[in-house]
Amino acid sequence: MNVSRRTFLASAALFALVRPNLLLKEELSALAEEPAVESFNRANLSFAQSNDVSFGGFFGTRYKQSLDRLTASPIDNVPFVLDDVNFNQQRRFFNYSGDISGRYIEVASLASTKDKPITPILPQVIDEIVQYQKEDGHFGREVDWNKPIDVAGSTDQSLEMPILWGNGRLMLGLFAAYERFGSEKAFAAAKKMADFYVNVVVPRFCDPNRMDEYEQKAKGYAAAYVTCVFHGIEGLVRAYRLTGEKKYLDAAVHMADFHEHFDTLPVGHSHGSISAHEALVMLYEETNDQKYLDRVVKRWNDAVYQGFVNPSGGVCENYIIEGHSDEGCSEADWLRICLMIWRNTGDVKYLDFAERMLYNEYQMNQWHTGGFGHRYMISDDKGCFAWGERYAESYWCCSYHGPLGYYELKEFFAVGSVCPKTGVDMVYYNFPLEFTTPLTIRGVKWQIASRQTDVSKEFPVKTIVTVAGAKKGGALKFAARIPDWAQKVEIKRKDEVLEATVVNGYAVVDVNSGDELYISYAAVPFLEDRRFHKIATPSESGQVNECVLRFGPNVMASKANDGSKIEDVTLKLDGNGVLQLPDSLTCAYDMSNDERCGKHTFVFNVTVEK
Repeated sequence: MNVSRRTFLASAALFALVRPNLLLKEELSALAEEPAVESFNRANLSFAQSNDVSFGGFFGTRYKQSLDRLTASPIDNVPFVLDDVNFNQQRRFFNYSGDISGRYIEVASLASTKDKPITPILPQVIDEIVQYQKEDGHFGREVDWNKPIDVAGSTDQSLEMPILWGNGRLMLGLFAAYERFGSEKAFAAAKKMADFYVNVVVPRFCDPNRMDEYEQKAKGYAAAYVTCVFHGIEGLVRAYRLTGEKKYLDAAVHMADFHEHFDTLPVGHSHGSISAHEALVMLYEETNDQKYLDRVVKRWNDAVYQGFVNPSGGVCENYIIEGHSDEGCSEADWLRICLMIWRNTGDVKYLDFAERMLYNEYQMNQWHTGGFGHRYMISDDKGCFAWGERYAESYWCCSYHGPLGYYELKEFFAVGSVCPKTGVDMVYYNFPLEFTTPLTIRGVKWQIASRQTDVSKEFPVKTIVTVAGAKKGGALKFAARIPDWAQKVEIKRKDEVLEATVVNGYAVVDVNSGDELYISYAAVPFLEDRRFHKIATPSESGQVNECVLRFGPNVMASKANDGSKIEDVTLKLDGNGVLQLPDSLTCAYDMSNDERCGKHTFVFNVTVEK
């Protein structure tokens, strides 16, 4: 359970008692003298299937609401879902053939079990959609693919690029339907789509002799060449993983290498850009070619530290600094890319950013219906400084991608591993949330059950973790991530404080099957600049302009305002130099759904008073 502002204010005295002993994560890392107990290696990681992970508490409820949205109007009928391939209704974005139908099939299939679809219409959608596939393998209008690209029309008027965008989503959906339900019809259609990319898309749209055509500016950014072509790489990698046919991997490599010329910031569409980078991570995992991961890491660093990522953890719909709105799809992709990079590097900063996104921007983007969409963002030339009002629940894209982000996050709550050097079995406890995760490490079954508990005055985030193994008395290393907001992580077994070794951002202890661990995270409010760098808390009265106030995983915000400017706020220091949170501030976690619809500033000019 997250601590509220009132709980913090009531506990300020006790925080003051413990603060002299609290260390920042950087200082903790410097104290670790023992060699790393594990060399991080993706090949040694053991993930639970998302559907096998139970997800409870506040965020589990939000995930369930996002899945329930798939069974509500207008998504709850087959004609609506299939309109982008059979054009029976002429609904909005109908030229994006596969954007709704593909996304719907993907997330609904993944979240289903083989015997129990999560939506009643899913089997019919999968069964009917394949009949609309064209002879060359694509879905949508008939197109002469050799004619010059038409990008002069608006997003709703364009044809070729929207078809490619939608087909990229639909290929993933059909592969997901095959993986979950064993649908041979879905598999055959998806494979034919992959062949369409091999035979048509790659030679036609990755031709170095047509660069002038590719570089022309599109009137509709969501129908631009760079947006719509390259996210198809993900489906090609998926095709290779499922078939083993190298032609799909070769096509993905060709597209990824050609994409590098267009892989820049700023760019018109963050969702398309980050989707392409997700595909690059997948390509790295298949080829072990470091250049693909390096490109993703470089882009991540540029986005974070140059202002394309705002302090709430999100990105704008347009991948620019001075953006006017967010997009649920982009927020889900930012969450996913952070998890994917951690999976390949082991660097906990990516989990820190995933957590920041989850607690802040993700909650502000999710609607009371459970769906996701758009809200206005208020920015200046340094980036976004406030949430504006929500203005559209995007059931044509975001309401599918939002639950997909939650779905993939579940696999990262607790992750098993084996050290190739020492042979030590380990569990990474990455997020102090409510969940139960089954893991199999070298054939031995474990279960990690985490529940949030009442906070104490000293520690605002607390969990109880039960470690259960198939063999009583079995031992492993338990590694609890030390969040960037925590000054101290304490792990107890009954009344015994376990001595932890701090390694690579984790507090590592020895545990046995049957142990019940009490994990407490200490935190005090602290300041950051607008580029995520911590600012030392003033020891005396003073002024700190254009800064972000954080407490625990939360980015603090004004309760309500017009969002027109960076607000002034006064923070008092107690006698021990701890910042006190005024009642004028709140956070996404504490807001009601109605409050999340309003305008809230999250960058402040802070006056500190002693």
